[in-house]
Amino acid sequence: MSCGSSKPKNLSTSTSQSKKASNYTPFFDVTKYAEDESYGLKGDNPVRVGEKSVDNQIRYISSLAGPNGEELKFIRTGSCCAYDSENGFMGKALVDVYKITYEGLKKPILLYISFYDTDKLYIPKGFIKRI
Repeated sequence: MSCGSSKPKNLSTSTSQSKKASNYTPFFDVTKYAEDESYGLKGDNPVRVGEKSVDNQIRYISSLAGPNGEELKFIRTGSCCAYDSENGFMGKALVDVYKITYEGLKKPILLYISFYDTDKLYIPKGFIKRI
């Protein structure tokens, strides 16, 4: 399965615990909505939080809420979707996959985030800015 699919092959797995967005400090400058509907929702178009920082990944997710302001719960499920990056290991970087849930959501949403590279951060389709 390609990284553009909704279920790319995990190249690693995680045993981390589920987290609540309200337990973390969000990025305050994530205010604009992504024009590309696949932004962050496909492995080949990840959110790029940079600094090789899991904290940046968590802060990014904590910047978001469900479409009606629902608090997000999330867990890292693993990594996928190797891509070329001078910031990655031996010229390759992986994308981390987070399973997002919130009250009333019927099916978890997978959010794809890379901490190897940096780009402007946007709000993906189906989410709003956490207030």
